This record gives sequence, C-alpha cells and structure tokens, in this order.
Amino acid sequence: MSLPWFIASTFVLLILISLVYDRNALKKVSYTRYFSAKAVYAGEQVEMVEEIMNKKLLPLPWLRLESSIAKGLEFGNQDNLGISSGEISQNHVSLFFLRSFRHIKRRHIVTCKERGRFVLETATMTTGDLFGLSRSAKTFPLQLELLVYPGLLRYNDLPLPVHSWLGELPVKRWIVEDPFLTAGTREYSAGDSLAAINWKATARTGTMQVHQRDYTADSRLVICLNVEISESMWKTVTDVERIELGIRYAATVAEYAIGHGIETRLLSNGRLDGSGARDSVDTWPIAHPEEFLGLLARLNLDRTVPMSRLMEIEADKGEGDTDYLIITCHRGAELQMAASGLSFLGNGVEWLDVPAEGGGEL
Repeated sequence: MSLPWFIASTFVLLILISLVYDRNALKKVSYTRYFSAKAVYAGEQVEMVEEIMNKKLLPLPWLRLESSIAKGLEFGNQDNLGISSGEISQNHVSLFFLRSFRHIKRRHIVTCKERGRFVLETATMTTGDLFGLSRSAKTFPLQLELLVYPGLLRYNDLPLPVHSWLGELPVKRWIVEDPFLTAGTREYSAGDSLAAINWKATARTGTMQVHQRDYTADSRLVICLNVEISESMWKTVTDVERIELGIRYAATVAEYAIGHGIETRLLSNGRLDGSGARDSVDTWPIAHPEEFLGLLARLNLDRTVPMSRLMEIEADKGEGDTDYLIITCHRGAELQMAASGLSFLGNGVEWLDVPAEGGGEL
C-alpha cells in the first residue's frame, strides 16, 4: 500500500473512531458518590466514596470527573486526584481509565476541618477517544450533604460560673410520670397496676410485661446565641473564630442539657444554611442532641436582626419559668435591657461571655 493510501486510511479510521466515541462514550456510564456518614464532628475523618461503572463494550481511555465543594474539607494525598482551592470553594478532580464492563470504587479519606453544611450538587464527567479528536461531557446530579457538627468542649472547660449553674439545672427539674407518654415495656414488679399490663408484650416474651411510662419536666432552657461581635455591628462577622467558639459553647451546653432531659430551644440571630429563608433561628423544643447539633452545623454567620430585638420578641410572649442562657461577645445596653425584661417575667437569665483572642476580659 502506498504512503498516500496509508495516510488516507489512517485519517478515515481516526474519524470513525472519533464519531463512535462522540456518540457512545457516555452511554451506559453511571456514577454515584456518597459519604460513609451523614454527620461527623469537626476534626473527625469521613470517607467519600466514588463509584463509576462502564456497562458497555466500548472502553474509555480517559475520563475526568470534576466537582466543586466549599472549603473546610481536607482531602488526603492520592494518585489521580487533584485539588485546587479558591477563596470560598475548592475544585475536586478525579481521573479514571475504564475498560469494558468495568466497575471502579475509589475511597477518599476526608478530614473535616471546619463546622458547616457541605453540599455537592453536581459532578461533571468528561471523556473522549485516545487521540483527543472527540470530547463528550455530562453533568450528574448528586444532592449530597454532609453535616459537620461543632466540636464539643469538656464540661469543666466551660467558663465559670456557667458550668456550675448548668450543673444545677437537672436538680431544678420537677419530674413526674406522664401516663400519656410510653417509653417501651419492662417486667412486672410488685405494686404495678393491672391496668399497666401490656398483654401483647407479655404473650411475646412469656413473662408479665407492663408499660414503661416516660417522664416530663417543667424546666425549660433557651440558648440565646448571638452572632454579633459588638452592639454596633451591622451584618458581617469580623471575628469568625470568636463566634465559632460561641457555637462550641452552645453545642456543649445543649448536649449536656438535653442529655439530662431538659427541654431546650435555640434562639439565634444567625440564619440557617439551606433553609431558603433569611429569617433568624427560633426552634421548637429539641429532644435529641444530634438535632440541635445539626442546626448549629447549618448556622450561617450572617446577622439577621439585633439579638436584643429577638429577646424583646421573646419577652412579649409573656411566659415565665424559663432559663435563658445568653452566649454573646458583648453586653451592650440594649441587650442588657432586653435581658432585664425576661427577668422581670420570672425567668432565669445567665450570661456566657465569649472571650476575645487570648481569653481576655470583655
């Protein structure tokens, strides 16, 4: 075969290969990505798993996966993985070679450096032929979320006198058995009423079982988390580390209080990431520490209203017999006046000051 015919044949072959890849490269290719846990604490590690499958005869000589995620997650060093960081996000790039009918699972060890809600909405896949004549791209929806809880402090590391006051809260509770709340069953013991017998559980276990009643308490705690650095602050938080310490205080107090059965609410002038609204945070009583920590993970340091205004609204409800813990970087005049309004209604008010860098006094 003469050289011109060879060159022409090669050119035609390359064009055919290019057309085949252009039309079929991303057909029957699937991709999933997930974390090994839905929520972790700041400082802990989690696995991010990528699974990609080529369910056809045509091999993929190269495949590039690219996605963007907010900064705060640190990926370990790994072959065929590139990370580039911007001001608020980082670009995550993985490279693959996929043979015919191949399934690849790749695991990445991720260190969660910061509290927050981390969302991966999409991943873009790009591939083509070996010679670079064709290139195809496809975007895969992920809707993947990881919550990173604030790190908890030790109970005794809370500033005095707050941990002493916190220790008194369980003692103040008035605990009564609630006939309408059931927490399972237990074996019958002398003195139990016949009306409390659970006949289905008795038949199932072969021993006499009675309803285990739950308890209610009249002690209520509202954690007031102020994201203001000073009374004159308008919107932008200028000392993020200091507010983050306040969030850790709130997490530690909530974990202790809820663990001791104390009805606990969160009131904050930050806003929740992912809620679609720019309103301040005012929750219903929370019964599980993980739910409270999840709210703190999603808390965005974007001041919605002055904290004093939130507490005035709280006082306008006219309710008493509630303990308020104000976690704040300042004790401005308006904030102290709002706190006095809550005290006037018969509520307990305690302050937890967030120290400036170095732990100096406010």
